[in-house]
Amino acid sequence: MKFVVEQLATWIQPDQRQIEGACWYDTSPITLKWLAPMQRRRMTHFTKMVLHSAYQVTPQHSNDKLAAVFSSRHGDFHKTANLLIDIVNKEALSPTGFGLSVHNAAAGLFSIINNNNSAMNAIAAGAESFIYALIDACARLCDGNETMMLVVHSDEVLPDIYSQFADEQQLTHAMALRVRLPAGDEPHFSLAKVLTPVAQASDLPLSLQCARALHNKSSCLLTHAALLNHWQLTYHD
Repeated sequence: MKFVVEQLATWIQPDQRQIEGACWYDTSPITLKWLAPMQRRRMTHFTKMVLHSAYQVTPQHSNDKLAAVFSSRHGDFHKTANLLIDIVNKEALSPTGFGLSVHNAAAGLFSIINNNNSAMNAIAAGAESFIYALIDACARLCDGNETMMLVVHSDEVLPDIYSQFADEQQLTHAMALRVRLPAGDEPHFSLAKVLTPVAQASDLPLSLQCARALHNKSSCLLTHAALLNHWQLTYHD
């Protein structure tokens, strides 16, 4: 699988930015000033960071109506967890709260806000959610129906009652990138599954491992303790 990254934006919550090589992620604050105040007020932090990152690579004034793939391992899980608590307490559920907790809610809001009626997918594939979003985007490019794809990934720190199940660093982050197929011999990335085990897997989410390598235009073995396989990201110049 080969692809070119036209533009990349990665955002990490400010109090969690103690990661080696700080220059590879976005440090700008989330303001969403390009949205009406009423729209911003109704959004959760999860949705805000999704839209913030997507906007960095697809500004509102752009005429491109990109098809997109949105991914997240847990989705807006803080909202979902609150709904589950309401069920346990036998309290009425908020229809709006439920509607905004589903996995494709952020994709839907992005589509509505940008008047973008292009095809959009929402993917949840465990620890490999971002990887499979990237694969889905490249597959659609190879089909020839799209010349450019938007990929957006986001996750938040797990709610306290679920923290015991964490198997990676808990980092609230979002990333967005525009990808296309390479033309001729131009520099590009390739991604392939690797079945050979490694001595020690990284505890950084695969999305952030990949974001750092994409920014640095470097090759990297993407590993995760919960996976039997790994992924080799290679930069070809």
